[in-house]
Amino acid sequence: MICRQQVADLTKYAKDFEDRQMQLVVIGNGAPHFIKAFREDTGYPGKIYTDPSLNTYKSLNLKRSLGSLFGLKSVKEGLRAAASGYLQTEIQGDALQQGGAIIVGPGDVLHYVYRNSEAGDHAPVEEMLAG
Repeated sequence: MICRQQVADLTKYAKDFEDRQMQLVVIGNGAPHFIKAFREDTGYPGKIYTDPSLNTYKSLNLKRSLGSLFGLKSVKEGLRAAASGYLQTEIQGDALQQGGAIIVGPGDVLHYVYRNSEAGDHAPVEEMLAG
């Protein structure tokens, strides 16, 4: 539910990313059949991929742990997501896997990396746009 909230929030900045010639791409870890509902729930119009094997997450050294689900920020952001209507109906991927924000390109140039420390910890949009 927190992931959906984050993507819905990022969708509001789509024009800002586009103006900077940046393309948002979402990579989740749930089964592919969840993509349609995820898109509908978040309003995200861009590219969505999924990697249930978690190989992408491993190669980017993104955190995966039970402890990352129970921090103060996780609880706070979970309540915020629920209050905004993003309720957890079923687990749609590896809930222990944390995400991040990576800005690459043009070409293979890595401009920005943010690794979430816990559920609800997200890259500040201002930092991403400054990428």
